[in-house]
Amino acid sequence: MMFSVIKVRGNSMAPCLYDGDFVFIIHRYLNLNVGQLVVVNHALYGLIIKRILHIHDNGNYWLEGENEESIQPNKMGWIPPSLVVGKVIYCICAHRSHTR
Repeated sequence: MMFSVIKVRGNSMAPCLYDGDFVFIIHRYLNLNVGQLVVVNHALYGLIIKRILHIHDNGNYWLEGENEESIQPNKMGWIPPSLVVGKVIYCICAHRSHTR
């Protein structure tokens, strides 16, 4: 499957995404860039949606949420590309819709 729809749980990405919103992700992409939203299958936290803050020379990603409710980046650690489930390409939000 190339695309998936995932329901947002929690408000760690507010004001960008809120609990109950839906995001469309693409599983096959050419590259990821700083600032893009990704879905990651983290060993401790399960499926999480975060923003790419830095990309290491070795290709690993440093991620962050949008507010203080989010898991701190140092607790997530560097994320290898193999844990990235997909890139967020669209959001269906309560009372609004927009692309990322």
